[in-house]
Amino acid sequence: MVEPRLTLRYTPEKRDYVRASRTLAMKSSWFLILAVLILLVLTGSAVILLNTDFGGPALRNVALILFLACLVYVIYFLFLIPIQLGKAFQANQHLQMERILVFGDAHLEMKIGEGSVELPWKDLKRVVDGENYTLLIFEGDQKVFPFIPKYAFNDRTKQAFLDFIRSKTIPVI
Repeated sequence: MVEPRLTLRYTPEKRDYVRASRTLAMKSSWFLILAVLILLVLTGSAVILLNTDFGGPALRNVALILFLACLVYVIYFLFLIPIQLGKAFQANQHLQMERILVFGDAHLEMKIGEGSVELPWKDLKRVVDGENYTLLIFEGDQKVFPFIPKYAFNDRTKQAFLDFIRSKTIPVI
């Protein structure tokens, strides 16, 4: 049996799921484009709504609808998604269990509780390395997005992890 290159162990907290999802969003070009577009629409709509001399009633109605639609999206992203993830965390014992990630030459073995799954490196499409979370994007027979919080690493293991990922020629963004 070949010794693993690296083993990481951590127990995720409720906030980790929200912050990891935000890390993934902030590294996504589509999300950033959408965020800029929403900001522009919110700003433009607010200018039209606050300036009574600008445009007629039809334009003001369109501006109001666009402003409310964008505002709902912002509220959904900032408040409702964290509430939903928090409820899912509380309701699902599996999300609260310790994770053990064993990095071997052929695959990543992810152990959660009594279960285990082997994820081959050929299915790892990219690694998203944020300030506080690192996400692994596996897209093969199954789509799996394990995250690793910053507290799971020490200085030596973080560098060993990044060196290992780069040795597999997997992009780190």
